[in-house]
Amino acid sequence: MKTLHLTILLFLLLSGVINAQSAQYGPAMKENLEKLGKWSDAPQSLAATFERIAQAEQSQWLPYYYAAYATIIQSFSLTAPDLKDKTLDHAQGLLDAASLQHPDSSELMVMQGFLYIAKLQADPMARGAEYSMKAHAAFDQAIKLNPENPRGYYLKGTTVLNTPDFFGGGKTPAKPILTQAAAKFDSFNPATPFSPNWGKEDCQKQLALCQ
Repeated sequence: MKTLHLTILLFLLLSGVINAQSAQYGPAMKENLEKLGKWSDAPQSLAATFERIAQAEQSQWLPYYYAAYATIIQSFSLTAPDLKDKTLDHAQGLLDAASLQHPDSSELMVMQGFLYIAKLQADPMARGAEYSMKAHAAFDQAIKLNPENPRGYYLKGTTVLNTPDFFGGGKTPAKPILTQAAAKFDSFNPATPFSPNWGKEDCQKQLALCQ
């Protein structure tokens, strides 16, 4: 009987901890997504904050996603290739953790493609062909998983726009992809208040470059 009572007590205590974490999840996500939308904190700081949320809420994939996103953004400001790679390897680990919670995700495939673009920029001459192919494959997979997700079209179009003409890139092939992305953004509704909803304004800027 004492063992039963102890088991019940431990269960109730554990439930209390879980509920406390869950109660903090919404406000923490809301506050830091607002900062992310304005980039009011440095990417490194935001990445660390979202990673702490992820560690507290390990059944949630979105904190890992946003931690990876901020980490990838951070990598673009780094100049040393080895430091870029180390930072992006960490971002890959965050994406892998998110994928365990949310497999076959269009949004995670978009972010995977974004990471490949960042890896390419660490050493464009040596990595251009390999990581360009990987990025395009990831964006195509993202579109296949969810044809209504505008971010797959947006980053694919942006990648094509910034690819040299003699490799099949440039304004002409990028314009229809970015036009499609803009239309998808106009009709897109995120699944939850915390679901990815970024890229629309920059998509318009990229499309304007194609005119």
